[in-house]
Amino acid sequence: MFNKTARPLFDERISKVLETPPGDLVDTESELSYAAGMAAYALARGDIGHEEHNLLNMRIDMARFSVLARIQRQCRIERVAPQ
Repeated sequence: MFNKTARPLFDERISKVLETPPGDLVDTESELSYAAGMAAYALARGDIGHEEHNLLNMRIDMARFSVLARIQRQCRIERVAPQ
């Protein structure tokens, strides 16, 4: 399990991604990379097992998919909006 300070930091990274504007891909990917690095470090140290590591990576992937869905929705709205 993540230690007491790492878990809130990981959750904060994911929350920040979900609050970031859809077009800001640099911030989004940097936050997701930071979270992935935290998960990899915890796995390498033995703080978490493979199952928890996979769950953390799934949360990271779901956050990324959420951003992509918001971008797609925004593009669709801009394309359909009258000029």
